[in-house]
Amino acid sequence: MQHGQLVSHVDTDLVSRAELRALPSPEATRTFKPIPHVELVDMLDIVLQQNQIRIEEERFALRRDGSVLFGVLQLSYGESPDGRAALGLRTANNKTMSIQLCAGLSVFVCDNLAFRGDMIALRRKHTSGLNLRVELAGAVLRFQEHFGRLASEVEGLKARSLPDLEAKAMIHNAFAFRLMPVRFFPDVSQAYFEPKIAEFAPRNAWSLHNAFTGAAKEMPITTRLPAIQALGKFFGMSAEGAASPRLLPA
Repeated sequence: MQHGQLVSHVDTDLVSRAELRALPSPEATRTFKPIPHVELVDMLDIVLQQNQIRIEEERFALRRDGSVLFGVLQLSYGESPDGRAALGLRTANNKTMSIQLCAGLSVFVCDNLAFRGDMIALRRKHTSGLNLRVELAGAVLRFQEHFGRLASEVEGLKARSLPDLEAKAMIHNAFAFRLMPVRFFPDVSQAYFEPKIAEFAPRNAWSLHNAFTGAAKEMPITTRLPAIQALGKFFGMSAEGAASPRLLPA
């Protein structure tokens, strides 16, 4: 499963890390400290590895004048299929944008400046006092703390068995609360009650959550990520016995 998506269509080209390495280094001033794009990516890679996080896949989009970089990194913890997440980044060496990192189970980065994730891990200006390693280490720590909470929530969902009647009520409520378009109702129901993936065969809250997120793959990315985030809150509140989540706009 891809946890992050990068879209390049506005004055940018998809590039590799090797191509970033070939870019000339921008000049610094007394108050502005530009960071070569490859230096940011390399340092982030080092900090992630120091925290036992691997980059499984990376994609970058570079503004054609070389000043602005967008990227998405698919991340992996250990060998568990649940140890997957993504990190989005964007930065500019022309004073138009700070160094920004977003992270989570669902990340979307676009060169039209759309930038979505479960959390913003870093937003730091290119000032003369910038210590890149320290800033990235703090961002990865914040991400790890957030991911740890997500992993705990996943284990809680797996441990929560669902009688069929309760599962049907949750499916009904999710669509009644307009968390997803109602046209996906049959897909979610079939994915849960007639699973094609053995891992999701147990009748538990995690299997039901995956039935929703699997169906959500057919939604446009701009509405998919808010829906997935709303579903996460819905499952969390249903576990706590909350009456209903806040309704989304129609």
